[in-house]
Amino acid sequence: MKINYGKISRLLLMCLVILLLLMVTAHANESVSLKFNSHELQADVYVKEGVSYISAQSLMKIPGIEVEEEGYIPLRKFFETGAGIVHWDHGKKQVIVSWREKKDGWLADELVMESSQIMQELNTYKMKGNATIKMAVYGSDQDSPNIPEVTTCIEGVFQQQPLTMYVKQSVELPLNVPETELSEEELALFQQGEMTTEMVWKDNAIYQKTPLLDQWIVQDLADMGMMENLTNMVQVNPQQSLEMMRKFGIIYVFGEDVVIDGKDYYTVKNYVDSKTFKKIFEEYMGNFNLAGLIKDSQAVPEQDEEGMEASMNETQQVLEQLLATMELNYYIDTFINKETLLTEGMLFDMGMKYVVNESINPEGPLKFDMKLKGDLQLYDFGTEIHLPDVSDAITQEEYLEKLMNQMEEITEENPAE
Repeated sequence: MKINYGKISRLLLMCLVILLLLMVTAHANESVSLKFNSHELQADVYVKEGVSYISAQSLMKIPGIEVEEEGYIPLRKFFETGAGIVHWDHGKKQVIVSWREKKDGWLADELVMESSQIMQELNTYKMKGNATIKMAVYGSDQDSPNIPEVTTCIEGVFQQQPLTMYVKQSVELPLNVPETELSEEELALFQQGEMTTEMVWKDNAIYQKTPLLDQWIVQDLADMGMMENLTNMVQVNPQQSLEMMRKFGIIYVFGEDVVIDGKDYYTVKNYVDSKTFKKIFEEYMGNFNLAGLIKDSQAVPEQDEEGMEASMNETQQVLEQLLATMELNYYIDTFINKETLLTEGMLFDMGMKYVVNESINPEGPLKFDMKLKGDLQLYDFGTEIHLPDVSDAITQEEYLEKLMNQMEEITEENPAE
């Protein structure tokens, strides 16, 4: 199977962008609903002869739960064995479960919101983290090429008011990629062994710098009609965030307390699946020109206007196909300092599958299976932040004009014989 590695790298970048910025099935017995930790939970639950059963697949969507069995499991026995409390509401035909819902007087989701409130008041923090990415790609022959594991490092700063963000991402690139699958620019990038991208968000604009564009490129979010939606999403207050999470059915539960570097932490777990992610994406990012943001990070110097338009169209098609076919399982562990109630760390574990068709890959449909694991540390709350100098930033149009002028000068100096 022939695989375009340059295209894979761009698809991988697209997944990371989406991530940096989270049914009840029929059964032949009495169908009932489930309320878990005060939230309506979509799950495959039924009652037979007075005993409620839940599918193992539904249980696995609850953060902090590990299930070795398959099929349907007696619900009351499962949760009461783990110190949970189970009630039956006959009038509503509803099973009510409370499990790891409270600790030290806190509800799990309310503790997360209290931590968010304190962090907003401090206004700034720094962050750093690491992640490993494994990807398998299957064509029509179902053979997957040997794609090496990728390691990425992230560092940055965040400020709530005025809204400001800086993120630097360094990706270790595999060195054993077939040269025939890469353009000259992509080959040079892989030979360096690392790709670093930077993004600054300030003053209603996003600035991007990538290895293929060794120049800060600016996009005015106000001109793109995106600023209001982006600001509303990022600067949502804790109460609005809590209401949003409950609206979309995002569940938080307490995990085991941990000690890190001598400090005591609460562990709060949550989970996002494909359906929840799509609801959030459509409501808060449905009008975003995300393809436009990604386009600038993919442009290469010799692309003319027609080439850029084709690249933009392909990016948009991939986004649409990714969202339409995505299967997502995303688990997050949040560590909250018991003394300060600051969120000082996170662990994340994501699995995602999606498909792109022949319009993207003429050789045939490709199935992607990506797994991402990593950690993120938050620190230096309330301290002054520093951003890279982006005073020399130019627009994408100005950059292309600059390249065209350079090409004309080269042509004049070396006229064709």
